[in-house]
Amino acid sequence: MDTLKDKRILVTGGCGYVGNLLVKKLHELNAKVFIFDIASPSGQIHDVVYYNVSLLNDDLLYKLTNQIKPQKIYHLAASLNRTRDYNTIDKILDINLKGTNNLLRALKEIDYSSFIFTSTSEVYGNQTKIPFKEDLAMQPTSPYSLSKAAAELSIQTFSNIYNQPFTILRLFNIYGPNLPESFFIPQLINALKENKNFDMTKGEQKRDFVFIDNIIEVLINVATNQNANNQIFNVCSGESTSMRELALEIKKFIPSQAKINFGAIPYRKNEIWDMVGNATKIKYTLSLNIKIGLYEGLKRLFYD
Repeated sequence: MDTLKDKRILVTGGCGYVGNLLVKKLHELNAKVFIFDIASPSGQIHDVVYYNVSLLNDDLLYKLTNQIKPQKIYHLAASLNRTRDYNTIDKILDINLKGTNNLLRALKEIDYSSFIFTSTSEVYGNQTKIPFKEDLAMQPTSPYSLSKAAAELSIQTFSNIYNQPFTILRLFNIYGPNLPESFFIPQLINALKENKNFDMTKGEQKRDFVFIDNIIEVLINVATNQNANNQIFNVCSGESTSMRELALEIKKFIPSQAKINFGAIPYRKNEIWDMVGNATKIKYTLSLNIKIGLYEGLKRLFYD
């Protein structure tokens, strides 16, 4: 098992929700951390170097990357726009695909031992072979999932040509403290706390929820374990929970007079009905288990 102490580690999107927590953990492990992001850091961490740089700025990206010479790279930066509106495709592909390719080209002459890319479970699409295994063909259903699928293929192609390592992590539904309000769980929690009725779909669609602490554990592990090189892993619990079940479970934690109006809004086009992952590969290849179940995670969310 490798160590991250004194390693030069680049984190793109290091100011995002997952990126910020990852950077803090890397700092605790005494790594030398560098952040590329177009957003500003939410809080200053001593000895972490931040660069305001877009992945679409080829010249600056190349200059900084070759100045830093990172030994390990976490590529988290992305557009998270999950709309089904195809008019957004160019902008999303610019950030998620072109930005990824720009980063790869900037790293072409650098000797690094890990390139870790956070993809999404949405690349599987609305398939019936449940739970999703890593060898299942990708069938994206949105511009966002299409961009992530294309980025995955670009990373593998680049790595094959230049004999460079990669690890692709298909993250399932993340939740945890201080999750951005654009996500379902904080929207529901805030509405209930304010005694405001909450409109949602019937909630029949099922999801696989992963607590943020488990995500960070996986991110650290794959950077220190050579068995992760040139592999694709689901990061999932392997458990399926309907959105209705989730909403009713959250309501138990909050004394509120508000009602959850199931069926008040329609489902999205190309809705994915059962998004649950198979966790066998990451368990046996890296000896990793998703230890925090949904109920335990919700308790931490409300009581920690």
